[in-house]
Amino acid sequence: MKKKSAANAVPLFVAFALVAGCGSSPSRTATDDASIKQELLRGVHQIRAEHDRKKLSAELARLLVRLGRARGSTVGERARVLAMQGFEATIKGTRSQLDFSENDSGEVAAATRDAQRADRYLTLGANRLRAAGQALGIQIGKLNQH
Repeated sequence: MKKKSAANAVPLFVAFALVAGCGSSPSRTATDDASIKQELLRGVHQIRAEHDRKKLSAELARLLVRLGRARGSTVGERARVLAMQGFEATIKGTRSQLDFSENDSGEVAAATRDAQRADRYLTLGANRLRAAGQALGIQIGKLNQH
């Protein structure tokens, strides 16, 4: 009968260690959920505080990049996706507000269209951000009349 050497056990041990190491640890997931919560609150604060629409769009775009890198628990992931959708809709609404103020002077039909689009996107964004907050146990009220 052939004896198995320790050299034969090494690949099996390495394979087991790799499989056992896959997945995220609970502490890392909790940290990522906290990071998602922090980014959500930062974005909500920016929406409420920043009145320069171009600046707000740029800040929310940077926030989206940070949120795109975060990973969380199942609840955290749901909140992250909702927050990203909310910030994307808010950016679209902000762009529509800019279109309204920059391009529509004297054009009643275009101004009406841009104002309606802005309201629709800003309302959608606010609703998604409130849903993200709710998933994380945060209550988010009105966001600039939406």
